[in-house]
Amino acid sequence: MPGDFSRLVEIAATEFLGVDGESSARDTICLNSPGGNVSEGVKLAEFFYKNGVGTVIDEGAECYSMCAIMFMMGIAQGSEVTFVNRKLHIAGKLGFHRPFLALEEESLISTKALAVAHDVALEDMSKIMLLANNLVPWSNSTMMRPDLIQEMLRHIGNDLFYIDTVEKAGRFEIELIGLPEQSTSPEERAYYACENSFHWQVGLMNEPVDVRKFTKPVTQDESVVKLLKTSDGTRYYSVTSSDAGYSEAGCVIAVTGERLQGCGYNGMYNVLLGQGACTVADFEERSWGINQLASYRPGLTFEELGGVAHSPDTSSPQSVIGAKVPATCAIFGQTGETEIEPCEATLTVNVIINNRRSDRYEFLWPTGNKTILARDGELFTINGKPSIPYNDDRYTLCALNSETRNRFCFKL
Repeated sequence: MPGDFSRLVEIAATEFLGVDGESSARDTICLNSPGGNVSEGVKLAEFFYKNGVGTVIDEGAECYSMCAIMFMMGIAQGSEVTFVNRKLHIAGKLGFHRPFLALEEESLISTKALAVAHDVALEDMSKIMLLANNLVPWSNSTMMRPDLIQEMLRHIGNDLFYIDTVEKAGRFEIELIGLPEQSTSPEERAYYACENSFHWQVGLMNEPVDVRKFTKPVTQDESVVKLLKTSDGTRYYSVTSSDAGYSEAGCVIAVTGERLQGCGYNGMYNVLLGQGACTVADFEERSWGINQLASYRPGLTFEELGGVAHSPDTSSPQSVIGAKVPATCAIFGQTGETEIEPCEATLTVNVIINNRRSDRYEFLWPTGNKTILARDGELFTINGKPSIPYNDDRYTLCALNSETRNRFCFKL
């Protein structure tokens, strides 16, 4: 609203502390607005950028239209350290659309007044473009990437472009807060860290990569993620990108607890991770740290991450607890041996625990042995061992045991 800028300047004079010797990172403002006056919003966005004010969209808050542009100008300034400082809670809402010229009443307006209003709108849009094209500190990226501006201009009125997936947050350099603890296998995290590190430099994928769509790996040599070495709690993986084929595309990724580091090259887009292609031998000097967000599946929505409380409705799959049904079970060994038998399945599926889907499939073989396939959110296990699910048209679901490299499939 008109006057918001003046009020913020007054508040900032007493509440914002400025650079604390290193940066202005402590100076942040929480945003919760459907948008509003473009001219006033541009002034606020300029103030954030020039004075090193960080932006936050907290849990339950919504930030649309001009508010979204203001959010993207969140930054921390300092004499030696400057960085993007904008945080979005996974239970918050951020949406972009094209700025528009709002007339106060549906009556005829003089061509002179309309021309003046049009010029003001163009001037404001020009200022938005200048703000958007400011460089992100210590990089060749801009505060708003060109493809985000394209999406903003493509969406009109109530048709908003939402930042609602891991891929969108990563591509547009938005820090997510409220993330659940990462629980997927090191192999899966390494795969996504490689793919996301490449694609977030290029643009949104037409179809985000999904580890569950791997071509079923029978042997270690056929796997797109190969364990190269384990040393002092660190696992080094070779990852073959989905872009590999006519050109080289892959990474070496190190996973140490929650920490990720990697290097690699993608010839399809001519982009680097770290200092480019590397081996375990030269990994330390050629690798860079990787943002933890890159280890998540890019197509994962904030709702799937637990950002929206689950409320059962008639369209949601019904929970099934303890149902016993006949099934076919199959194990495919990495050396080619196959075991296919009728089995009995006990199903506990579509159960929501702590906003995460939990499934448990317990299979009883004719010999009396049991195989237990479980899912907790994004984490899959076979008999307690981390596993990677994948598609096989012959079966309901298949999963690769990441330790034994055997594949287990079942059909209901």
